[in-house]
Amino acid sequence: MYDKDHFEAGVWSCRYYQYNKWHGPYHLSLSFDHLTSKVSGQGIDDVGIFTIDGVFSSQTHRMDLIKTYERDTGNSNENIEHQVTLQLTWNSDHNQFEGKWFVRTSNYRGEGKFELKLDEFSELLIDRLND
Repeated sequence: MYDKDHFEAGVWSCRYYQYNKWHGPYHLSLSFDHLTSKVSGQGIDDVGIFTIDGVFSSQTHRMDLIKTYERDTGNSNENIEHQVTLQLTWNSDHNQFEGKWFVRTSNYRGEGKFELKLDEFSELLIDRLND
């Protein structure tokens, strides 16, 4: 049986759980380097503009990402130019990556659920390009 590679470049959507509610979905672009197993990208959410850097494994279907917010973008109360650690695993039942986000700064410590999936438009475009 063919096991689809879930690490496809394109527009992804994400949402996260914090302060007793879901935030999102928000869109971000991700690129995957299959030779080095590195992932990079960028996006914007209700906190601010961010970049993504990390690693992925096609064997374990996992991603470990660092989301870094740019200074003076978005919500000045929430964006303290901090980093968010994302630990995600593929959930084939929901066709998305699921896991947790973690923040550890001198002023704030928190964690919560995080979901990431390839945007439907990207999936349609990739399928059409592969035909």
